[in-house]
Amino acid sequence: MFAGGPGPGPVELIEDSKFVPLNAEDPKYGPPALLFLGFELEEATKIKQLLKDMDGEFLEVIYCTEGMIDRPLWEAVQTRQQDLRRIKIAKQLPRICFLSGLSGEEMMMFIDAFSETGLEPAAFAALVPNSADKPLHELMEEIMGDHEMLTGNRAGPE
Repeated sequence: MFAGGPGPGPVELIEDSKFVPLNAEDPKYGPPALLFLGFELEEATKIKQLLKDMDGEFLEVIYCTEGMIDRPLWEAVQTRQQDLRRIKIAKQLPRICFLSGLSGEEMMMFIDAFSETGLEPAAFAALVPNSADKPLHELMEEIMGDHEMLTGNRAGPE
């Protein structure tokens, strides 16, 4: 998993971390989707514009709901939300974007472009075989723990 984003230079890996650096040669895994935790519905317009600008409109945009938090990540990225205005987005979650169905290079491009949208920063994580069956709440804790160790920042609700 990649936890973090564009930062102030090289980051030292921490022994207890589950952090695995993103590699441009990483193969695609999972359905083409972006799962957003801790994002507001109003941000969907900027996200969809970013995807349009990057020819990434094939990616399913999914917002985390309360019902997803105890379910495996694999199930969450399989979710289809036809009308985002009709879903009840889970509140008070850390800002995390799970990337699924993209190559390492595509993920790196998305993360770089995300920082230019004007949206609040987020931690990014890739769906990988080791994380697919873990419940979202467990992955949130791991990612935010790694993110805090690697950046020295607390991301998410204050």
